Amino acid sequence: MNMTKSATQFAESGIKLNNEKKIKKDKKPLIISVISVSMFLLLWEIASRNAWINPLFISSPIEILQASVSMVQEASFWDNMKVSGYEFLAGFALAILVGIPIGVFSGWNKYFNAIVNPFISGLYVTPKVALLPVIVIAFGIGPASKIVIVFLMAFFPIVMSAQKAMVTLDQNLIKAARTFNASEFQIFKTIALPSTVPFLLNGIRLGIGQGLIAVVVGELFASTAGIGYQLTSNGQNLQTDRMFVGVLIITITGLILTSLLGLIERRFSSWKPDHH
Repeated sequence: MNMTKSATQFAESGIKLNNEKKIKKDKKPLIISVISVSMFLLLWEIASRNAWINPLFISSPIEILQASVSMVQEASFWDNMKVSGYEFLAGFALAILVGIPIGVFSGWNKYFNAIVNPFISGLYVTPKVALLPVIVIAFGIGPASKIVIVFLMAFFPIVMSAQKAMVTLDQNLIKAARTFNASEFQIFKTIALPSTVPFLLNGIRLGIGQGLIAVVVGELFASTAGIGYQLTSNGQNLQTDRMFVGVLIITITGLILTSLLGLIERRFSSWKPDHH
């Protein structure tokens, strides 16, 4: 009895030790990343203080931090944030609502794919920025034109990820389902749709980056409000520190959103078909 108890305690202590080692290993990349970013910011600050770089082009980290503290107290800053946030969310939601069904059904049905794929392929290789003048003429300089460009930029990673999900379906599962006389709708609902989730999350994550770029580019081109408009205004007035605050906001927003999607994506990673 005592020997069994000792063996159990030894096994439990071994598992605990392995878990502690795993946690320590997992922390190492994070520590290295923090040190790397800290060193970069320190070198940036030293270069700015010693005038190794022209302050008209690049401000120092401390000056950017001071500018951000000042800007968050201004009502205009939050107004611009609201405008950009609305444009991004509206355009991105539209890209998801349109992109996922088209991608899934075009990947599932070869006839539907034959109808939509020439348009998807043609628009995918078209530079979206080149369409900005036409979009602005059609929708004006208000939020509508930015929503359209966000939609166009975010749509393609989403729709193409959905198509890829359908192409990489496990054919053995589909054959097995058909041997049990499962209908096409049952196969689509129980096998095809769940298999798309990891691919869709990856496409949405890529679409976030494209959508944020679209908001800024659209507002830089023609707008009266938003983060991109603020960047243009600060750049024209040579307010480099305030300009970098806008860049930093877009970067942080993108990092937060993609990190959240990354966590969800890892949760569903086991659903991906394994091709080995």
